[in-house]
Amino acid sequence: MKKLILLHLFIVAACGTQMIDPPESLIEKDKFLDILFDLTLYNGIRNHTTPVFSTQELRIMPYLYSKYDFDSVQFFESNLYYASRGDLYLAMLDTVRARIERTEQLMDSLRLLPPLETLEETEN
Repeated sequence: MKKLILLHLFIVAACGTQMIDPPESLIEKDKFLDILFDLTLYNGIRNHTTPVFSTQELRIMPYLYSKYDFDSVQFFESNLYYASRGDLYLAMLDTVRARIERTEQLMDSLRLLPPLETLEETEN
């Protein structure tokens, strides 16, 4: 029992400390949050839509490399660094989740608007 408690304390202490040094080419936190947001959206769309994503070879990473100007090594090293700081990484994931929820609310409110044709008819 004591070993289990010590192991638990060690894990908790390790999660709250920085395990590795930041890489030289660290992707800044705000940009990394944007990348995580886009990856989350892509995975959500891919997993909850029509089979077009399984029949087409849609690859998100080359698009993200271009959009945010980073490469696979930078992403790997930055992800490893942020993940080694468990408290920071969890906060980042909470930020992404909150952004997804805001986007979802915006989309829901847009669905409630009347069709554009109806708006054009009332203006004339």
